[in-house]
Amino acid sequence: MIAINLLPVREWKKRESVRQQISIYFLSLILLSVSLFAVGFAIQGKVSIQREELKKLEARKAKLSYVNKKINQVKKKSKEIETKFSAIEKLQQGRTKTVKILDEVVTSLPINRMWLTNLSLKGETLHVSGIAMDNHTVALFMRRLDASKFTKKVKLNTTRRKNIQGHELMSFDLTVDLRS
Repeated sequence: MIAINLLPVREWKKRESVRQQISIYFLSLILLSVSLFAVGFAIQGKVSIQREELKKLEARKAKLSYVNKKINQVKKKSKEIETKFSAIEKLQQGRTKTVKILDEVVTSLPINRMWLTNLSLKGETLHVSGIAMDNHTVALFMRRLDASKFTKKVKLNTTRRKNIQGHELMSFDLTVDLRS
């Protein structure tokens, strides 16, 4: 005998297949939503941690800004002190330099043959005026000054014969450029 199956198996298999596909679709949507929420919560957690860290850093920056102000004030005072010290050193060098220059001028003078009447130092220029026995004495004085380590150039401005108490003497003016 022939058995006939009157049950709609094909339809039932189609419905089962469609139901399975729909359930897989909804399960994948649910899984996607859960994973998106999980990633969102993780990112939100990281953002909140970063915000807290930023607040801590800003609070620390506010505390350290006072220290930075103090450091800047100390730096300014340090610069002021350094400029004062450098000015003092320049003055000390100038003071000793003047003494050394005067010593050099005095040691360059021919003894009992030349007398200085005027000596002035302005900046890096020394003006010397005086009286000498003759032109050779003035030339000797100029050579000695020129050989000094403090002078760059010695220039004779004028020489004149002058009668002083019945003696014929030479009056002279020199300009001496000094080394820095």
